[in-house]
Amino acid sequence: MSYLDEIVPNLTNGETVSNEGLQKLALEIMKGQDPEPEPEIIEPVIEEPAPAMDIFKHTVDSVPVYIKDSNGSLVEVTGFHAMNRTRKDGTSTEPEILHVAPRTTAIITMEQIESVAHELIKCGYKLTGSGEMKNNRWLFIELEHTDLPTLEFDGTNLVPKMWIGSSHDGSLAMKSTVKLTDTWCENTFMLNSASELLFKAKHTRNADIKIQDYEQGIRSASDLIKEYYSLAEKMNDTSFVGQQRLEKFFAHTLGAEKKSRVRKINGKEYDSDPMYSGKHENQLNQLFESYQYGKGQNERGETVWSAFSAVTDWCDNHEGNQKSRDMGTNVIGSRARQKQRAWDLATQMVQ
Repeated sequence: MSYLDEIVPNLTNGETVSNEGLQKLALEIMKGQDPEPEPEIIEPVIEEPAPAMDIFKHTVDSVPVYIKDSNGSLVEVTGFHAMNRTRKDGTSTEPEILHVAPRTTAIITMEQIESVAHELIKCGYKLTGSGEMKNNRWLFIELEHTDLPTLEFDGTNLVPKMWIGSSHDGSLAMKSTVKLTDTWCENTFMLNSASELLFKAKHTRNADIKIQDYEQGIRSASDLIKEYYSLAEKMNDTSFVGQQRLEKFFAHTLGAEKKSRVRKINGKEYDSDPMYSGKHENQLNQLFESYQYGKGQNERGETVWSAFSAVTDWCDNHEGNQKSRDMGTNVIGSRARQKQRAWDLATQMVQ
């Protein structure tokens, strides 16, 4: 008979049991229970990180430069290298040399700027565009973030994009800024294109890009965008009427000036009345076309904002600027500078 059989009747009769007896009782009860199951060992599941998707289909690498000597033999040029552009899938068959430079010149690859974009995507950004400019020497990536503010009024719907740009040949250091896109008409404007709102990176051969406090970058970008929106609303509320006023605005934007010019008639030279150059006269006509027929212009009315929007439409959409757009000057270059000049003039009108 077990101690359990012995002690239980006594407990029912009201008798006490010593501490030692209680311990023995506990042991007997435990003997009658099923043994505890062995803990199940669960092997941790280690997931391999998903490979980053290629944003660009091409890549670039450094290759030696060769020339033919007097005997027709190929000889490597020491101290120089070439930037060769190839398809990432390995289907490139012919070299596409984009640039030749001293070996001390850095080459920023597609993978480096892609790595920045993928880090930002992890932080909540969404990829919205990418491409190359300047005969494929410049490259850029555009991203959006839901925390960045938008603005909408008649004829205008402004959406900010974080713009990351760089160049393979060192002519454009890697930088980040905000690009405002009017989705109504696809007009664009770069805010403070000299800024580096998300990160700083030296343009060196072994440039490792680090995102420095992306939340601070969001705040800084939002503040800059809100300043732009405030001025845009003022421009939209400010009337701007008259052919002569528009002509003066467009002329200042182009840097065009009326002055006497030498002309020839029947072999004789004479000084003309003050007039624009033929190039500027043509561009002014195109600007008036953008002012009258650009998307959203009817809805914007006769305002300072519609005058400024005519400039961005001309730079980004007018067929007369197709070659400039192919070279990317509407983003960084002469057309971008004209947009900035128009913005500065418009700002002066409303402040």
